[in-house]
Amino acid sequence: MGHRFTGHKYQWTHPFTSTRHHWELRGPRGGVHFHVSIMDEEKYGDPSCGLEFHHAFDPTNGQDAPAHICCPVTGGRCWHEGTSLYAEEHLWPLVKMYLQDGEHQEIFRVLEGEYNRHFEQYDRPGMVA
Repeated sequence: MGHRFTGHKYQWTHPFTSTRHHWELRGPRGGVHFHVSIMDEEKYGDPSCGLEFHHAFDPTNGQDAPAHICCPVTGGRCWHEGTSLYAEEHLWPLVKMYLQDGEHQEIFRVLEGEYNRHFEQYDRPGMVA
């Protein structure tokens, strides 16, 4: 995994009648996490997914208060945003394939790529943070 990333964490839980998988990692500007909840019985529908980006800086230039004071992903203040549609339609098919093969390292590589694509906008001259 990339040397600029830390805090790679995977959790598996089984609350009630679903299985929940959760992957997260941190980079120099914040963190990213992907989660999926899969119902035990398929008749209850498709898995529910989410991809969240946790900024360790204020990307709103003072427009919004931090979402967390002690973020579980970044360990400090964070402003976060997320998407479920993209997570379900684009990431879940890939993550599902790797999960079935027990390839968590590959799932973390996918998340590192998502982190890079999301946070690159803040690395350009004149951008926030």
